[in-house]
Amino acid sequence: MRSDVPLATDYSSGALSKDNPEEFERLRLLEAWGDPDTHAVMRTVGLRSSWRCLEIGAGAGSVARWLAGQCADGSVVAIDTDTRFCGEQVRSNLQWRTEDVRSVNYPAGSFDLIHSRVTFCHLPEREAMVAIAARWLAPGGWLVIGDPMCMPAAGSVHEPIRRFFGALETGWHAQGSDMTRWAQTIPSQLARVGMRDIGVLTRANCLGKTGAYGRLAFANLAQEGAYLVQRGLLAQPDVDAVIALCRDPGFTDLRSITVYAWGRKAG
Repeated sequence: MRSDVPLATDYSSGALSKDNPEEFERLRLLEAWGDPDTHAVMRTVGLRSSWRCLEIGAGAGSVARWLAGQCADGSVVAIDTDTRFCGEQVRSNLQWRTEDVRSVNYPAGSFDLIHSRVTFCHLPEREAMVAIAARWLAPGGWLVIGDPMCMPAAGSVHEPIRRFFGALETGWHAQGSDMTRWAQTIPSQLARVGMRDIGVLTRANCLGKTGAYGRLAFANLAQEGAYLVQRGLLAQPDVDAVIALCRDPGFTDLRSITVYAWGRKAG
């Protein structure tokens, strides 16, 4: 398999680019799957109506809109390198900003809550960004980060899974994403920058399941598979074999563990 199309070197042009015509619907599926855990974590840290919030990686905007409703006496700034799917700015306390978090500079103490979901894992400067986000927090503020910890492809007992996700690991690596090791370190990263009262929530995600994660998994496989074939990392029969497995009611494969970690800034 060969292709003259080079691998993407950043997330915005990779397998899950917002230029993909199916990406908006995939993001909506991600929200349907991920929002319940996100809301639970926010309530755990004691969300208050007056909080000033920063959402890093707004996606299609559901978390930012929910925060704006919960923090009606505060404010929400939601940033993303591409905010085309966020919709209208329906609340006066909510701002969409088309910005790269790596190039913005907020004053120290600007926020009471900073949240990010499935974004830090795609930032090559992810460790440095944890320290920067901690500086943006006010004393007593909370930093909340959630990312997937994907199981190594080589560990699966299913050859189609090993081929598909092995190729995907190559694509993630080329664009600077860390989908296998980073999430495990998030609690330690928070502690290292001085966060206290650290908490963790984890959720196992298996291919072959129905429900919200099953629908999201099929959308991921379709977009990632098309990308891998286009870039010459797989042939279409390899993609078809994985999709066929996932439709088999007797199949299951642990593919990732979502890791949410949160910590409070001393003060």
